Amino acid sequence: MANKITLTALNITLRDVLENDKFMGGIVFVCAGDFRQILPVIRGGGKNEELEHFIKSSYLWEGLTKLELTENVRLKTNYVRNKSFAKNLLKLGTGEFGPVYFLEIFGISVKTREELVNKAYDEIENNHLNASYFEKRAIISPTNDDVDSINSVIYEKSEEEEVVYNSVDTATENDTGIQTSVFNALTSPSLPLHQLKVKIGSVLLIIRNICPPKLCNGSRIIVTNLKKNVIVGKILGGSYGGEEVLIPKITLGAQDTPVPFKRKQFPVKLSYAMTINKSQGQTFERCGLFLDSVQCFAHGQLYFACSRVTNWNSLTVYTGWEKVNDEYQLRPAINRVYKELFSGEFDNVDENLPQVTSESEASFFAQEEPELEKVEIPKEVLQAFRRRRYQDDSARL
Repeated sequence: MANKITLTALNITLRDVLENDKFMGGIVFVCAGDFRQILPVIRGGGKNEELEHFIKSSYLWEGLTKLELTENVRLKTNYVRNKSFAKNLLKLGTGEFGPVYFLEIFGISVKTREELVNKAYDEIENNHLNASYFEKRAIISPTNDDVDSINSVIYEKSEEEEVVYNSVDTATENDTGIQTSVFNALTSPSLPLHQLKVKIGSVLLIIRNICPPKLCNGSRIIVTNLKKNVIVGKILGGSYGGEEVLIPKITLGAQDTPVPFKRKQFPVKLSYAMTINKSQGQTFERCGLFLDSVQCFAHGQLYFACSRVTNWNSLTVYTGWEKVNDEYQLRPAINRVYKELFSGEFDNVDENLPQVTSESEASFFAQEEPELEKVEIPKEVLQAFRRRRYQDDSARL
């Protein structure tokens, strides 16, 4: 999912910091990925834009030594159906399957959303305060709208007392004439709700880096206490699993809304369900895949979703219904794959840059980027910066 621009910036930065013109400053650089998975997310972009920002379209690609994994952990099982699941999963990722009917191939197909929820969160009424219960369970879906809908359904199953936190929304300097109620009504995937409803036992997703690496964007917690100005919870899974943390209110800027504004609120959202993209890097023992109103719409999303589990029967899928020959039947899942990603040749779309012809010539990369104009920084500015940095360091100590 890394944008090629990120790697280009890293290359330039390391060469600058290490003061040489070798690739990545001459240090060993290792990156890992799977081209079957989701490509860089380009806001408002389509296939062409995703491929343009893909690492294989960068001039850096030809200079990298490619290594491949050779051992599939899923194939080590003695269970025949799981071996079949592992093999078919790879075929799904390379586009060998078109529309997929979930008939005990990649998971268990169900007929309603309620059945999906009950499969993923069975006996939730007796486990709503059990951190280990929620740690390895989730429902995933392509869109935020479906995720919010499922979260609301599961949230209502808890009988704990509800606490409501209202955000403080303020205008930017250029929009001071807009009423606060307008900002309160605005929502965005990158912002918490204006009216945040939480119960003890709720599973929440952190949507900003608060205290890396302990509390990062994407971390999940279960709420253990609710105070006026802080949410107390325990981290679900990972290196810090079970550790108690405090979540404060912070000010968040909204740039992807019709009107830019600032919102002071707890940086969390309900997380019984999450988007497929947000589930990156996680493995679940019980996972639901909801594909009713919207099917997978990007390269690798279906493969990505199905690979969140290690066993075929750990995945439950609901795809909705369609009418065929006057009869209703469960829809197949659409599998979108850009097959050109797996071809030996891939067009380099970087403009005005020569192509790499030898992997052994690290000095080649020194001539690929235009030399930046050097800017003289006034002596007074440097002295002021050093004084400020010294004061900041002293304050920390």
